Amino acid sequence: MWWVLMFEKVDLERQSTPARSAATLIVTRDGTEGLEVLLLRRNPALKVMAGAWVFPGGKVDADDAGMDALSQANSAAIRELREETGLEVGPEPILHFSRWLTPEVVKHRFDTYFFLAPQSDETSVVVDGSEIVEYRWVKPDIAIAEQAAGMLKVPPPTLVSLTDVAEHDCLRDLVQAVRRRQPPYFFPRILEDGEDHVFLYPGDSGYDTADVSQSETCHRTTMHEGVFSYRRDFPWPDRQ
Repeated sequence: MWWVLMFEKVDLERQSTPARSAATLIVTRDGTEGLEVLLLRRNPALKVMAGAWVFPGGKVDADDAGMDALSQANSAAIRELREETGLEVGPEPILHFSRWLTPEVVKHRFDTYFFLAPQSDETSVVVDGSEIVEYRWVKPDIAIAEQAAGMLKVPPPTLVSLTDVAEHDCLRDLVQAVRRRQPPYFFPRILEDGEDHVFLYPGDSGYDTADVSQSETCHRTTMHEGVFSYRRDFPWPDRQ
């Protein structure tokens, strides 16, 4: 949830504050025209991420069951899905998709586990009309194109996840790929590049040195005039 920088000033010299545990669920299904994901629109009147399109998710509560941080986040993701959409997870178990740790320069920090939730039934989505005001099932490549055109406001972790999902044609292939790969870890370094902001991720040539000019191998998101673009030059490694 560090993507609050879309809506509040970021102090690049701010000292680190502890990160709260959180969970996000990428709900996917095979639609009539290909793989689809569920996006929720936050109320435009909210102070944080107003009007943004996001995946279901939220903070891990003390009552969320689990023996460790990952299993507690798993429980939280399922609970948040139920609370925000009325959906229950399908018969397939949810899969650890990725993990995002908020940069230290952001005031409100989260350690967020992303999960993939294959959905096979036609259960209707019901939003609360308060925090969440709208929903849509959309093909990932369409959402990415709308974001690039400035038509759809999505935070960087959502864009990165959509890009990952868009690499697959059907739910079966996506699930197999997620099971095979090592869940990627994102701890962005936020840097200025002229008028742009660049978010360097592990694996980028400039990540360790905080140098955006090092671009032999890129793994980064660039924000230019309020629009994000994501680039990754390498495949995800398989699980060990």
